[in-house]
Amino acid sequence: MLKRLALIAAAACLALPGTVLGQGQFDQVYVNRQPTPNRGTITSMTKDEVGMDMAGVARTFPVNEITRISYGDENNELTNARNAVQQKNYNAALTELRKLQGVQIGREYMKQDVDYLNALCLARLAMSEGGDKKAAAQAMLEFVKSAPNNWHFYDAAEILGDLAAASGDNAAAVRYYSGLAKAPWEDYRMRANNAIGNALLAQKNAAEALNRFNEVLNASLTTPEAAAQKTFAQIGKAQCLAETGKPDEGVKMIEEIIAENDPSDSTLFAKAYNALGNCYLKSNKTKEALQAFLHTDILFYADGPSHAEALYHLSKLWSEVNKSDRAVAARNTLRERYAGSAWSTKE
Repeated sequence: MLKRLALIAAAACLALPGTVLGQGQFDQVYVNRQPTPNRGTITSMTKDEVGMDMAGVARTFPVNEITRISYGDENNELTNARNAVQQKNYNAALTELRKLQGVQIGREYMKQDVDYLNALCLARLAMSEGGDKKAAAQAMLEFVKSAPNNWHFYDAAEILGDLAAASGDNAAAVRYYSGLAKAPWEDYRMRANNAIGNALLAQKNAAEALNRFNEVLNASLTTPEAAAQKTFAQIGKAQCLAETGKPDEGVKMIEEIIAENDPSDSTLFAKAYNALGNCYLKSNKTKEALQAFLHTDILFYADGPSHAEALYHLSKLWSEVNKSDRAVAARNTLRERYAGSAWSTKE
């Protein structure tokens, strides 16, 4: 009889909107290169590490190793929103998060997740299909101020930098990326220095940008992620060479990167071909530059920010070779597909 009553109560709970699911279940911390999550109860959290009680055993997980956290007593809508974000379906995630307005949310960690995911979705949409970047930045700043010890802190700093860069405010981008550079892990600092270097390049400060890229190249970390960051730093360094009067050296560096890496890495190759195009522009080699940016447009368009940059340059270069129809097509694609990019408003 008691078992039957419990089943009826559980069914009734599932029928109510906004109820928490999985009550009594464990919190779960997913970490890099581990197929199953760590289960227990989260007992502490800072921007650097998360503490968990695992059947009476205390463990801590560095934030740079964590890929995802879920809570045993979280609202179903929060779970759905997190899953939608993983699939990059930000509108669907926002729909789920709106259902939580006015709904009681349990622990503070879960409330912080709702605020972070909401700001993240607003930012991603603003930087892609278009939206209010200022509102997205304000939402993320409010999250950081209200939860400075949340494990999403460094990701939030990076996103604020990305928003500033997408708005064309590269000085602000440098300031926000500097928050990521203060992380205690070398892989995060490498990522930050590459982002800062690119923002400085956008400000035509090639000398300081080169210092940042060299910091990445001189890092001692040898993980696959670190190797990728070093390749991105080489791409940045090649563009610095072009900006300082050595475009041929930049071209040689990029050609070596293209020859030595796997073209299935669309992000790497999009960045590489864009950098090659920029080096050729510095040499006044219009046709070579056009061919380089075409590689990104035709083959490596999956990397949205790089594709937007390539389309901007193609809209200029097609006009220079008397292909006005293709110039218009490139400009239209840029505005329609990447309305949130700084390249869509650049003259």
